[in-house]
Amino acid sequence: MKSRLISAIAFPLLIACAHIQELDPQYRSDWDVTMANARQAVEGGNYFAADKLLDEFVRTHPGTREASEAAFWKAAYEVDPANNNGSLATGITALDGYLSANPNGLYRNEATVLRRTAAAAQGITNTLQATANDSSSQPVIRDTVVVVNKSRDEQIAALKDQLAASKAELAKVSAELDRIKKRLANPSN
Repeated sequence: MKSRLISAIAFPLLIACAHIQELDPQYRSDWDVTMANARQAVEGGNYFAADKLLDEFVRTHPGTREASEAAFWKAAYEVDPANNNGSLATGITALDGYLSANPNGLYRNEATVLRRTAAAAQGITNTLQATANDSSSQPVIRDTVVVVNKSRDEQIAALKDQLAASKAELAKVSAELDRIKKRLANPSN
């Protein structure tokens, strides 16, 4: 009798647990399918399609953890250098939004590192644009390190040469000024 009572209670609990397990994997399954399709779109260079797939998941699964994590992937795809329509500034803003909206986000550490990397890349890009007109110091980029063509010693030597040339020019101007002063002081000559 006692074993039947335990079985009578355990069986419905077991079925209820199995049913609960079925509900969560449905979201997980949809998320997995969405992510697989988004990755496939990205591999094919179609970032627009990946973005729309993630938007659709968020629309159809509002309030789920996966829906909040979609913001990370959208931001990551935005800063991807292979994304011709992406932008570092927009991606950084999206990463900031993800980090502020998801204090316990699954990809929080990755988002923080990616945000720092994107900000560094944006700084390098801005520096490159600022020095684009100065061809003598055109930087060469290797990975994330900027190497300038001229060494510091070469730059110092070039500046010393410019200073010497300026001094010589100043001496000529000064001599001409002295000659003019003498001429004005003795107008009879």
